[in-house]
Amino acid sequence: MLIGATKMPFLLALFKGDPLVDVAGAYFPAWLACMAVGAAGTWIARAVADRVGLGAVLRPAPLMLPALFVGLTCAAWLAGFSAR
Repeated sequence: MLIGATKMPFLLALFKGDPLVDVAGAYFPAWLACMAVGAAGTWIARAVADRVGLGAVLRPAPLMLPALFVGLTCAAWLAGFSAR
């Protein structure tokens, strides 16, 4: 179902643009920052699991590590940029 022409200006007023993250004066898309958080979190979780002796929990690694990365990336997006 298409949106009526009378509702379009109201929907455009709700749009605030892409979320950007300011890093040392340069603006990066928010998804890039969330991916960095997801990668760092995955690396830390793998290191902690290996040190504690729970490395077998992350097996098979080719399946579990990307799933952990996606989960942490989405969690970072929801925590930082979700609608409030």
